Amino acid sequence: MKNLINGILISTFGLGVAPAYSQDPGANNIKINNHNEHNINMLQCVRTALEKHSGAVIEAEFEKTEDKLIFEVEIQGKDGKNWEIICDAITGDVIKDEEDKEDKKEGEKNKQ
Repeated sequence: MKNLINGILISTFGLGVAPAYSQDPGANNIKINNHNEHNINMLQCVRTALEKHSGAVIEAEFEKTEDKLIFEVEIQGKDGKNWEIICDAITGDVIKDEEDKEDKKEGEKNKQ
């Protein structure tokens, strides 16, 4: 009897859990279904970026690439370099962590 009740509760509550994101198949629009999960994942990506590169966040962005949803965080490091950290929006894994040399080149062009 206890297993039956647990099974009913699990299936009832399991049906109410939605994935964090959904996409309109006819468009490129992404709908955030779980705002709390989205915000927690984005904040974790920002936190990870700052742990790797001490400095200030200059941009945090959510976007869709060809094959996945990502958070892109740009850090202006205390070392004087600009860093780009990209995390998978679903798993939170860091996909890319590298110096953003394009920003540096643009800054040098603006000085000239």
